[in-house]
Amino acid sequence: MAVIRAESFDRTARAWDRVRERVGEIEREVFGDDAFSPDELRAAFTGPKSLAVLLRDGTLLVGYTQAGPARAPDTYYIANTAIAKSHQGRGLIRVLMERLYADVRGAGAHFIERDAAIANGYADKIVRFHAADIVRTRDHDSPYGRQRFIRMRLPET
Repeated sequence: MAVIRAESFDRTARAWDRVRERVGEIEREVFGDDAFSPDELRAAFTGPKSLAVLLRDGTLLVGYTQAGPARAPDTYYIANTAIAKSHQGRGLIRVLMERLYADVRGAGAHFIERDAAIANGYADKIVRFHAADIVRTRDHDSPYGRQRFIRMRLPET
């Protein structure tokens, strides 16, 4: 069995060219019609202050997450997280997020924000898992359905 690992993404165009096709496949598989476009994904992964983490099963890319500076100071906003359906339900989100949180800390931030879907239970899972770190939540409508905005302190390592 291959080792599952999370790795920080190198924001270069060359690194993007190596993963763009697989990232696009996972994005479309997970989000369907709501998937980000190839141009939106490229910008998110290669922006000057963007942080992205790749999740690999051996050499196979099976997931990713991406964040960028938020409006609030000292804060990053998680814009996108996706894990291939073949790898969902295995607790791998934790591996992915731990690496992202470390990278966000390394960028000098102390808070993370995100919107999470309510209908599929993802928002509730985040709130339960990070209850001690949650600073604020707010439910709202979005083009992607009902979402919960979550602001939290970065969890301790």
